[in-house]
Amino acid sequence: MRWMKDRYHALRALVRRGQLEDDVAEELEFHLAMRTEEYVSQGMPPEAARAEALARFGDVKAYREETHVIDERMAREERRTELWDMVARETRQALRSLSRSPSFAVMAVLTLSLGLGATTALFSVVDAVVLRPLPYADPERLVWLDSPVPKLAPDARWDLSEAGYHHFQKEARGFASLGALDTSNVSLAAEEGALRVDVAGVSASLMDVLRARPALGRIITPDVDAPGAPRTVVLGYDFWVRQYGADPKVLGTSIRLDDEPTEVIGVMAPGVHLPDDTVDLWRPLQLDPTSPPENSHWVRAAGRLKDGVTLEQAQAELSTLTTRLPELFPLAYTESFMRDTGFTTRVSPLARHVVGDADRVLWILLGSVALVLLIACANVANLFLVRSEARSRELAVRSALGAGRRDLAWHALTESLLLCGVAAGLGLLLAHGALSLLVSMEPSGLPRLREIGLDWRGGVFAGGLALLAGVVFGLFPLLGGDRALARLRESGRGLTSSRRSNLVRGGMVVGQVGLAVVLLAAAGLMLRSYWTLHRVDPGLDSRDVLTFDIVLPRTRYTGYDEVNRFYGELLSRIEALPGVKSASLSTHLPLSRFGGCAAMAVEGMALEPSKMPCVTAPGVAPGYFEALGIPLVQGRELTWDDLEQKSDGVVVTKALADRLWPGQDPLGKGIRGNGFGPPFYKVIGVTGPLRAHGLDQAPSEAVFFPLAPAADLPLWGPRRSPAVVVRMATSRPESLTPEIRRILAEMDGTVPLANAQTMDRVLAKSPSVARASFTLFLLGIAGGMALLLSAVGLYGVITFIVGQRRGEMGIRLALGARAAQVAGMVVLQSLRFTGLGIVLGLLGALLMGQVMGALLFEVSGTDPLVLASVCALLAALAVLASFGPARRAARVDPAEVLRSE
Repeated sequence: MRWMKDRYHALRALVRRGQLEDDVAEELEFHLAMRTEEYVSQGMPPEAARAEALARFGDVKAYREETHVIDERMAREERRTELWDMVARETRQALRSLSRSPSFAVMAVLTLSLGLGATTALFSVVDAVVLRPLPYADPERLVWLDSPVPKLAPDARWDLSEAGYHHFQKEARGFASLGALDTSNVSLAAEEGALRVDVAGVSASLMDVLRARPALGRIITPDVDAPGAPRTVVLGYDFWVRQYGADPKVLGTSIRLDDEPTEVIGVMAPGVHLPDDTVDLWRPLQLDPTSPPENSHWVRAAGRLKDGVTLEQAQAELSTLTTRLPELFPLAYTESFMRDTGFTTRVSPLARHVVGDADRVLWILLGSVALVLLIACANVANLFLVRSEARSRELAVRSALGAGRRDLAWHALTESLLLCGVAAGLGLLLAHGALSLLVSMEPSGLPRLREIGLDWRGGVFAGGLALLAGVVFGLFPLLGGDRALARLRESGRGLTSSRRSNLVRGGMVVGQVGLAVVLLAAAGLMLRSYWTLHRVDPGLDSRDVLTFDIVLPRTRYTGYDEVNRFYGELLSRIEALPGVKSASLSTHLPLSRFGGCAAMAVEGMALEPSKMPCVTAPGVAPGYFEALGIPLVQGRELTWDDLEQKSDGVVVTKALADRLWPGQDPLGKGIRGNGFGPPFYKVIGVTGPLRAHGLDQAPSEAVFFPLAPAADLPLWGPRRSPAVVVRMATSRPESLTPEIRRILAEMDGTVPLANAQTMDRVLAKSPSVARASFTLFLLGIAGGMALLLSAVGLYGVITFIVGQRRGEMGIRLALGARAAQVAGMVVLQSLRFTGLGIVLGLLGALLMGQVMGALLFEVSGTDPLVLASVCALLAALAVLASFGPARRAARVDPAEVLRSE
């Protein structure tokens, strides 16, 4: 019938166009004849009168073309109106049809919205973190510089030294600009008391690298970055809004940083951040190119390549410049140092430095939720297939009344697109909520967190998936429609589902179970890894411990004596508080910021630099190991008498002692950092195995130095930004924070307290645990959704089969079959589907295990316990899902069935 309508409209348009052209020609000829007759009456010859009439009338051909254009425009408008009328008519009809099947509509929308919401949320995270360029001008030209030392440790990388940075900045020709930065914490005097704020010390050239611009005032320029220039600072935009209420009058005022007056010269524009960190303030780094060169690598550097310069060309240039360091700075960079450490300079894309290895985890998670979406789509496709078969009589009647395949397809597409559109809208709401929750959780190790959110890309992604699903769902039930229609027309009494439909439906359930096996295996492997990680002994007791940070103003606390006097009084007053067992502090907090790599000289060992231990070197106050519950397996820890007498005692970890003095007594052995010759610090204690760098890392190698140097044994300067640890007798250590804040205010109002948290919280936020828990959380959700959707799909298919074979089951019961046998037949059918799905899913699970290998901790990707547990779980699910249908099958009344047949 549809093709007849199309042919009718085409013929009508053709006839109408010809009739219109004839009418226009007749009208034009009438006017020409009237004008010609007028001229003839005035005495002109007929031929001349005709020519004059044509000349006066104008371009007849143009008039005809103009009327043709008008006619075409009217025809297009008519077709557009007809199209919209058809869409509106089909939409109203689809709404009426869906309103008669509310359970179908609700189930389809909810199922699909879960899959779309989860996939859109993970896509938005991957898009913000991995796919989207960094928020800088020409981000593809931005690079990061560091110094690998592979002969010290395979993955060891240092920052640049001042001398190296100035050398590269002066000589490198492939860079449009090269900038330096460093981050630290300072004390800010505020009305509410001292605040600890994060500060970026940056060179003026870094502003060119980042193309930074101010919202107010100016940014850091070469005049304020010169050595000895007055102290100035630029406020971060978010900090300006948060701390000063976006008051423009703050420009030009003086604020006190570390108790020193500092002029505010500007406010950064919104969105201007360091590539790998978020800071509150920016101040000039004021590096001095004339300072004596030192082999001290603390300068972080980023660069912007010139147009046309490739990453490989920049790498080759810096590698050549690095080989000249021994020639230019022989006291800082010796030939043996360069050779024995493998020291070089590496240039890498800034995006790779920022993202790190987080992209691997995110791609795995996105693939996992994509499998959830496939399971949801299989469920919805089954719903559409069942609905189409339930409406087969209606479709047969429509076809008998003249509806063609196109009419049926339009109707089916309208219904499916309508449902998928609603599901996409609901899915976007779910994705927005999930992303808001994710950002509020602030998962450790997830870069570019502030850029994550639902934007137009996520909307287009969800809309595209919904459109694709709508087309597939709409056309899927119509496949093979000619054969079905023939059966429908031949059917007189009833309609039954074809074997082909049953195979398709069963195949989708098998696919659902297989995908569920993959996701559940991934979640199980991650759970096993997480459990194994949590059982690792960190080498300390994190229970009932409070930790917080303080920052001492440099101008008030210039030397070791002033710094340590403050620390001693603070710790003694904290220990006097009720419920406090012990208190101490350290420059490095295990499992949080226990980094750094200092080369150590060992007494009695003429070690080459490549064989010298490069270890973490924290400074600790007396009582530190007791406060953190770090056991000593030999010797003792530092005391206040040691600090006052400036003794040369240090404590080392067991891992370092075993490496340096295997089979020997390490007590009394000599070791030192910040120098290579005697005298040496003496080992007075050895801790047990301490995993301070992470639970998934080998036991840490570290030397714990006193807060003040011994005679002729220099350290790295007074430590003014320590982490304080307080062991409590109570189970709520955070309740002590107000009292400690009061003590600090009484001692020195310019010293802020920040980052107060329990040590249990520090352990939970450590990179290895946080990554495992984050991955487990999302994989667990995906696995749970897959399990639920698979159960629903399996239950629906078994229920449909039972309904379809009701007559057969009634006959079996009438012929003497027991109810238990009929129920067992239903359960067996469910187990067949599940068993085939498990076999296929195990193949995918083995592949997934290989992909996840880098994320697992001491767990094989083919762990038999996990795979066996998943198989058992799904087998139990199959029995459970078939219980209801099996019970109904066993209760079929044979007499009623025979009468209906």
